Amino acid sequence: MNVARNLLDDLATIGAMIEPAGDRLILHAGPTAIPATLVSRVREAKADLLATLAAHNDLAGEELTHVGGPQSLQVKTRTFETFIVEWLNQNPAPSPVGRCAWCGQSETDNAVVLPFGTEPGTHAWLHAECWASWQEARRAQAVRLAFMGS
Repeated sequence: MNVARNLLDDLATIGAMIEPAGDRLILHAGPTAIPATLVSRVREAKADLLATLAAHNDLAGEELTHVGGPQSLQVKTRTFETFIVEWLNQNPAPSPVGRCAWCGQSETDNAVVLPFGTEPGTHAWLHAECWASWQEARRAQAVRLAFMGS
């Protein structure tokens, strides 16, 4: 399954997502188109990718949710996207006020650095034009860690 993890890492690096759909895989391009060579590698490793994604979903487990009354339970499967969002929320990347966490440049009159995040003390300070690249790198980090078991 090392091949599958490498492919997932490569997909995450370009902001692409992959999800199982029965015995099929669905690729979602991110801000960058998925190169044909990468699509070919995904096709060649389909069985390994399906097994890796299934194993990850098994680890994710299921949550029981009350629906209607206390006797009525519905199983709600947590999705891979849920894990990415949870990881990002649980692992904030605070940065110093007034300096962009992505490009490292200080705030100027022409380039304002804004706080991103919801919890005080966990804001990442970024230029508006740097946010997408920073967020893509953070998501890729979450995907890598999820499949490495860290």
